Amino acid sequence: MRISGRNRPGPEEPISGRCEQEECGIVADPASDTHETKNYFLSLFSSSDADLQGWSPPHEYPRGVELFLQNHPADHVYFIERGIVKLSCACPRAEEVIVGLRRWNWLLAATAVILGNAYSATATTLTRCTLRSISSAAFADHLTADIRLSLEVNRMLSTEILGDRKKIVTLGCMSAAERLRRFLRELISEEDLNDLKKEGRLELPLKSNELAAIIAVTPQHLYRLLRDPALRIHLKQDRGVLTIVNPSAFMLNDKLES
Repeated sequence: MRISGRNRPGPEEPISGRCEQEECGIVADPASDTHETKNYFLSLFSSSDADLQGWSPPHEYPRGVELFLQNHPADHVYFIERGIVKLSCACPRAEEVIVGLRRWNWLLAATAVILGNAYSATATTLTRCTLRSISSAAFADHLTADIRLSLEVNRMLSTEILGDRKKIVTLGCMSAAERLRRFLRELISEEDLNDLKKEGRLELPLKSNELAAIIAVTPQHLYRLLRDPALRIHLKQDRGVLTIVNPSAFMLNDKLES
């Protein structure tokens, strides 16, 4: 994500006077504060109404699966029950630009269906995900007939706008190293703790330039951050795969340092 303007510390400049997240009004993601949405969909998916409306059963996806492609017809809407999905766009002068991350209790492609457009981005599972899907035609029908669904979609879109503003606040309140550590914690928290202990590592389909874009730094500055001895023992970046070695230990050490 690129932020224009230089009336605040840049992503590679030190941040003085660190403020707490609550004081800055920071949330990790637009989908992290959707209590009403969670209740609505929990109620829907625990009843037979979900099947009647055309929602699929929950389906498990491994990391690195493309759910839909940019500029292809928006034929389905997806609901994230668990995991993180990466949204990216292909640009004429760049391989790929990450335009957002979406987490649990979030609808993917709802905007495209409402506008009658093609998918505006490519959606790829960044962690293991559990999702449900519904056809765009069925979703559009229910959106006009179900006032509760319409309200939840409006709330989601409003939350997304608010989340974009809070990302700017994050850049002013947290250093690049803090943003990197917070993002790594979010990735690890999406995984099963027992699986992480058994495997001893977490491999994610994330390139170095993508990771740099997510925490709003240049690839050069990311390289400097990864030279931190405390991170070097846990992070490996090679051929488009980010590996977190001993993620449980990273979470424990990070908690003790914070």
